[in-house]
Amino acid sequence: MNPLDAGYALAASAAAPVLLRKQRSGWDERLGNVRELKPGSGRPRIMLHAVSVGETNALRTLVPLLTDRADVIVTATTDTGIARARELFGEAASVVRFPLDFSWSVDRFLRRVRPDVVGMVELELWPNFLASCERMGVPTAVINGRLSERSFRGYRRLRGVVGGMFSSLSCACVQDDSYAQRFREMGAGRVEITGSMKWDAANLEPVGEASDELARAMGIDRAKPLIVAGSTGP
Repeated sequence: MNPLDAGYALAASAAAPVLLRKQRSGWDERLGNVRELKPGSGRPRIMLHAVSVGETNALRTLVPLLTDRADVIVTATTDTGIARARELFGEAASVVRFPLDFSWSVDRFLRRVRPDVVGMVELELWPNFLASCERMGVPTAVINGRLSERSFRGYRRLRGVVGGMFSSLSCACVQDDSYAQRFREMGAGRVEITGSMKWDAANLEPVGEASDELARAMGIDRAKPLIVAGSTGP
């Protein structure tokens, strides 16, 4: 047990009266005891971690692209996130619960999952998990990264404590310039601006109300002609 584990244990004890009032399942998995994975194919094994429903939905386009070339494992934290991941990816990928960030639970989890690389959606950084990945030689990256101004102020005040999480990342793929700057200030080395995966997962079927909602969100005037230009370059 390291000092961080001791801090987690104290926090869990203090929050126990609240936690026990909420019904949660999958406690065995939360402690790193992963359910049986789909048989490996000998291809690279990619783990994608989403917290709940929103982050899981953002993977709808990415997972099918990766399953053509790798074994994909999708993890989530919440019960609703797990249910949504199984609904979307249960046929194509293994879906398991992400463990609590105790050093022994993440070590057990990683030994069973054995990922070759880990991608974490938006900003799901846990110190023991990242430290274990680094110790085991597993590259980690943030995908669809975002770091709000409010979160950035909090992280910056604790940079001496949490900066190591950002510097341990092999890459941070973020949504825009402002997020990129914040990741760099927090110590991330390689930062790439890749845009938002929100639009990749946009549901336009049936065409009508969903496409109108997307147009409003993107500031498109449906009464005016729209020209879309694309590139087939790398």
